[in-house]
Amino acid sequence: MKIIVHTMEYTGEKADSPLTLRNYESSDFSRYQIIYNECFSEMRSCLSINPINCCDKEENLLKKRQKIFILEDNKKIIGSVAVYGNEIDDLIVAKSHQRRGYGERLLKFAVSYLQKNKISPIRLYVADWNQGALKMYIKNGFKITHTEIIN
Repeated sequence: MKIIVHTMEYTGEKADSPLTLRNYESSDFSRYQIIYNECFSEMRSCLSINPINCCDKEENLLKKRQKIFILEDNKKIIGSVAVYGNEIDDLIVAKSHQRRGYGERLLKFAVSYLQKNKISPIRLYVADWNQGALKMYIKNGFKITHTEIIN
């Protein structure tokens, strides 16, 4: 199976984010794992990528906790975004909260965070299969800078 992956770079304006997110904690693991797997398992299944459920191990997430930002609603995790170096990664929103603008808000938070820390260029990677995410990224100031086909 061939997978098309786009490298995208932010070319938009200065981003402002009103979100206040907290860093990942060990008590988040089970809820985070559920949301992460529900966001990626359909794509991984359709693209024949194994394992289907691919959330990182709890100890690895704890090592990266300062780079993983959690979005809550009524003290319940509904989404997250990670920022590693200049890369926005693992932007996830619980299925029950999708299509309400949370993904866009998490994306703007990450861009704003990187801009405030004077980190550039701001990049992310997205599978062509994920057209919803691809369109959201383009709508929010990202441009495709490279496309790669992975076997």
